Amino acid sequence: MAIPFLSVVIPAYNEETRISATLSAVLDYLRAQKYTWEIVVVDDGSVDATSAFVNSVVDTDDRVCLERIPHGGKGWAVRHGMLAATGELRFMCDADLAMPIPQISRFIDQMSEGYDLVIGSREGTGSRRYDESASRHFRGRIFNLVVRLLAVRRFQDTQCGFKCFRSTAAEGLFASQRTTGFGFDVELLYLASKRDLRVLEMPIEWHHQEESTVRFVDAFLMLRDVIMVRLRDVRGDYGK
Repeated sequence: MAIPFLSVVIPAYNEETRISATLSAVLDYLRAQKYTWEIVVVDDGSVDATSAFVNSVVDTDDRVCLERIPHGGKGWAVRHGMLAATGELRFMCDADLAMPIPQISRFIDQMSEGYDLVIGSREGTGSRRYDESASRHFRGRIFNLVVRLLAVRRFQDTQCGFKCFRSTAAEGLFASQRTTGFGFDVELLYLASKRDLRVLEMPIEWHHQEESTVRFVDAFLMLRDVIMVRLRDVRGDYGK
């Protein structure tokens, strides 16, 4: 089969309440585009009906595929999906669809300027956040401060779940990724900076979703992940 222009990779863990609506919105958008595409949903060991809902869509459109893997964490799922995808561009898309899907066009426009990676940002001039509590926003800013101190300094928002990779960048970065949990974004951006890839942080419109799968304890696990990135680099695990 011909290589699609765009792959949309959606990690999903126990998302039966919203995966159908998410896939419907993504499909409606992609079917209206002139370029070729595929959707790769990675079921990260769900114990609900997530896979059943996705399979019902797979049966109607062969450009949608389901990858089922043992539960390992969001980073594990995204890594699997990005390496299974075949598109020239590979777009990471959270299952909660907190960013309106038509904004994909803005990522593609920026990728055409020669960037290896364009990351969505909920911070900075031009970004718009809706329905997020002050406490959640504060925790996010504290984590970003830690990331700036320990790992990568140039990014205001490493954790936004919408990122677009050129295929060569995706294959190199995800092959080197070791973080399986929510802190994987930091590792990817650390590696991208280390390898002098061209990265653009682009403000987006973002709507907080109440049914987030991120738990309070995940903040501490993410801190551990950031520390481990630096330790791996000191040990030479990432090469020169």
